[in-house]
Amino acid sequence: MADHPNAIALDKGAQLTSESVEVARIWITNGAGSNVLIDAGILEDPTVFGYLLADTIRHAARAYAGTWGLEEDAALQAIVDGVGTELREQFTTITTIQEGMH
Repeated sequence: MADHPNAIALDKGAQLTSESVEVARIWITNGAGSNVLIDAGILEDPTVFGYLLADTIRHAARAYAGTWGLEEDAALQAIVDGVGTELREQFTTITTIQEGMH
């Protein structure tokens, strides 16, 4: 799926080496929900995956701030609020399309 026309280009400053490994990929389809692929075999400790998610959220806050003219702390709070709400309420049903993947 690396050649998908809507994939994020990796040439925008990504510093990948031969030792870099993709851990997760997230796609959203308008009106159809999300597709989340996670290779759980890459990180043995799920706590480390949590650290990776926290780092991802911080990067997302900065990206939203830069793209939409928001304050970074406001973007961060909005993202954290969304995560908290989704985890508390579990609005959506999760259908697993792959187990473990490694």
